[in-house]
Amino acid sequence: MSKELPLDETHQERTLNKALSDVLKASVVGILAVVITAIPFEQFVVQFAGISYEEFRGGMPTLYLFPLFLIYAAIALVFAKMKKNLYISKRGAFLIIFVFHYFILSFLPDLEGKIYLPDYPLFSAMISGFILALAVVSLIFYLWKQEEHPEAKTGQQVRSYFSSRSILSWVWRFFLVWILFYIVTMIIGIVALPFNGEYLDDPLNTLGMVVPSMGALFAITQFRSLIYILVTLPFIIFWNSSKKNLLLYLTLILIIQYPLLGDGLAYFWPGMYRLTDGIVLALQVCIMSWLYVTLLWKGKVSGNGNAVEEKDKSAVTT
Repeated sequence: MSKELPLDETHQERTLNKALSDVLKASVVGILAVVITAIPFEQFVVQFAGISYEEFRGGMPTLYLFPLFLIYAAIALVFAKMKKNLYISKRGAFLIIFVFHYFILSFLPDLEGKIYLPDYPLFSAMISGFILALAVVSLIFYLWKQEEHPEAKTGQQVRSYFSSRSILSWVWRFFLVWILFYIVTMIIGIVALPFNGEYLDDPLNTLGMVVPSMGALFAITQFRSLIYILVTLPFIIFWNSSKKNLLLYLTLILIIQYPLLGDGLAYFWPGMYRLTDGIVLALQVCIMSWLYVTLLWKGKVSGNGNAVEEKDKSAVTT
């Protein structure tokens, strides 16, 4: 017993040191995000778009930079865990994380911003968003080392994934997930309407927004659904941990990147509108994450041992 206590203390000390190290690394990522967002590239966007700096900022309080720091620090912590569970080369893991981060956090919001706001500086906003995403993900991979996994064969894993079910099974699963995104979005919108409908109907609060037709809204939502499927699927294919862990991390990162960052820092909207919209979007993210992981999870492969390999690998990391 006397020998076990020091070992326990050493283990606890290492755990604490690792936790502190992760927090410090995440803080560095948060600081980088604040610097890039608030100082150089925001001015770059302004100059490129030909509008004044104050007009572009919209009077954003400096106090919002601290929540921005916390949100990006949280993004760094979650991505550090997710990339550790990707059974793919370092370059492949970087590409998966970067595409997921950029398309959800910048590309889709910027594209939809141009649709709803005709004067939105689309091209310059996409450039600044690309630079921010590239810098953040690069720093995450620099601070948290990634295993190379030279034995991982990308093509073989992709073939194993798609061969785990019949073509018909994959067709109805992908189609169902694709169309359910629109259905869930409409239901969530109906639920939120009693709380924020009055504000949206006020012509003084539209910020020049143009509401598209129902057909255009359907096309926009289905395009967004397609992008979500494409950027989420690589996590499912190359995930090296349990299904439960993927659902947890995927839900968490989507909540942080979508409602928390989107609504939490939307200083130009009233607080009650942001709170309501953030809650319903978080609910939508939880539902869709469950649908992605449940319907698109790889099936069982028999006859070549692939299924046994995946099961064994899933217990390696958490």
